Amino acid sequence: MWVYSHDVETTRAGLADFIREWLRERDTTQLWLAQQAGIPHSVISALFTRRAMPRPATLRKLAKPLGIPIGQLLVIAGYISEEEYKTPIQQTDLARLYEIGDLTDEEWKQVLEFGRYVRSRRKR
Repeated sequence: MWVYSHDVETTRAGLADFIREWLRERDTTQLWLAQQAGIPHSVISALFTRRAMPRPATLRKLAKPLGIPIGQLLVIAGYISEEEYKTPIQQTDLARLYEIGDLTDEEWKQVLEFGRYVRSRRKR
């Protein structure tokens, strides 16, 4: 079971391990997966070498050839929690995912840090 994490390095490793195992089980290559998803091979290569985490829009493209729902990839990548994945998605939630789809890794890290700050300021 993949666990939600705010730690970008941990989630990057988890996603890379998941895709690496998927490729190994099917005896196929990163290049094949990239071609099937319509993304540059360098995106998968960067994930495997821990240089970058694919954005949600890229994960959407990877979901089809991997044969799994986009939500599961978002959980593995740490963009959403397992609980959020199991909760029915509302239109506003989808809109939020689309809004962040083009953020760079550094911008995404800043968004996560801001979210943690906002949560810490809530009255309990």
